[in-house]
Amino acid sequence: MNPLKPKKPVDPWKITTIVLIAAVVLAAGLVAYFRYFKDGGVGDILTNNGISLTGNLVANDLDGTKVDSALAKRHPLAIIVENHPDARPQVGLDKASIIYEAISEGGITRFMAIFGPHDATKVGPVRSARTYFVDWAEEFDAFLAHVGGNLDALDKIKADNVLDLDQFGLGETAYWREPAAGIATEHTMFTDTTKLYKAAKAKGWPTTGKYEALSFKEAEKPATSQTQRISIDFSEPQYRVVWDFAPESNTYLRTMGGYAHRDRSTGERLAAANIIVQEMERTQAITAINEEGWAMQTVGTGRAKIFMEGKLTEGTWKKTSSTSRTLFYDAGGKEIKFIPGQFWVEIAPPEAFNKIAVE
Repeated sequence: MNPLKPKKPVDPWKITTIVLIAAVVLAAGLVAYFRYFKDGGVGDILTNNGISLTGNLVANDLDGTKVDSALAKRHPLAIIVENHPDARPQVGLDKASIIYEAISEGGITRFMAIFGPHDATKVGPVRSARTYFVDWAEEFDAFLAHVGGNLDALDKIKADNVLDLDQFGLGETAYWREPAAGIATEHTMFTDTTKLYKAAKAKGWPTTGKYEALSFKEAEKPATSQTQRISIDFSEPQYRVVWDFAPESNTYLRTMGGYAHRDRSTGERLAAANIIVQEMERTQAITAINEEGWAMQTVGTGRAKIFMEGKLTEGTWKKTSSTSRTLFYDAGGKEIKFIPGQFWVEIAPPEAFNKIAVE
């Protein structure tokens, strides 16, 4: 460097620009901090599927977990998801708040996933409805997404004025197929919760849910040595469910047909905070067009086993009408309080309920 060479004068406009940029970045950081990392806020800058977020976290009514207050009472959305071995692994179940599992035909189980505060841009494979799934969806006045159904289920959806999002009516507006080599067409239908909510909005349906919430309590930290395994034999080995308690996460890890049950998209193993095994009487049902299936005694009362935090509570369930919420009670008749987190409701006929193994 030549000491005799004069220094280049500093451009005052450049300094001003740098100061302005730094000020904008600092201001944005402060707004984000006060809006999303401290209680309260000064307005909305983000949206979720068109819903303005507040930055305030509150417990939602479906699973008790804390979510943005704008999503806490979002209208529930029920999606029928199949469980044939050719449909596995499913996608999107990890974003649901509540999942029902029940035998749909023969010994094949099927799921109904209830979504609320969390969206899944891909859910499926989506399959047809059954009458008992309609009954459970009605507990939440849920939007019901499915691909057709048995005649009795379709008749019930119409008679009960269920908020129906049948693929037969929406088509490619909210559903699509993903053909795969060696996989039958019925195992290839998928949907997206954001598209389904958009379709519901276009129909002018309510954005806020109205249903009876379950009771929740603060989760306890279980001992690291706590273990528990629940085995449910619905029918054949490929539909055998095992839940293993993981004390480090205070959840139960799911095994299906001898394999860890994982989400197709993330590869993460499915896990639930609350497992409810609900005994339910069933009878064979044949529709007017000779479709064979099952009818279940969804309304009434029966035995239940409730698992959470590595512990079993023997109890009962009670549902007074197709639109009322199923509630659960301990042996003393006191309503059970659950911990925040995903629910799996396993609907077991008496022969399966009686053989549940708990280790």
